[in-house]
Amino acid sequence: MKKIITMALVALFTAGGLSAQHCGHHGNGQHCGRHQQTQQAAAPRVNADGIALEIAAVFPTVKSVKKAEKWTEVYDGNKNLLGYAVYSKPASDGIKGYAGETPVMIALDTKKVILGVQLLPNVESPGYVQRVQQAGFFNSWNGLSIKKAKKKQVDTVSGATFTSRAVIQSVQAALNTL
Repeated sequence: MKKIITMALVALFTAGGLSAQHCGHHGNGQHCGRHQQTQQAAAPRVNADGIALEIAAVFPTVKSVKKAEKWTEVYDGNKNLLGYAVYSKPASDGIKGYAGETPVMIALDTKKVILGVQLLPNVESPGYVQRVQQAGFFNSWNGLSIKKAKKKQVDTVSGATFTSRAVIQSVQAALNTL
């Protein structure tokens, strides 16, 4: 039975069916260098209107977006500005957590107050990401102006230090482009 499970895991990794860089066959979440995959750019995740899912999650009435120099402007169906989306990439290139880069999107309202931070597709261990999410970590910047958010000292999450530290650095990299 163990051999069948191991063969199935190897098949999934070979076919690209698992995105985390640890295979879990250790049974303890230990990182496994044998199965390490190279990071690939994920295909854009968009809704039926072609809007990035992370933007639609924060701005449910979004109907169009317009890329500006520093951010993406978000509009409703009546062309009313709903807010802005700021992406950490490419400013966060090279910032790595436990298993790889941790790109984020920061949503801002029309007054440029942070509505939320969302982790974008990545190769971090799902268990570490879950710890960070459960700690309410991504809400640490909510309600802050860009100026205040740049100065905010956010604590890392115990048990997910590398992941949370990388997210903090990615958020700061994105904010520093504004």
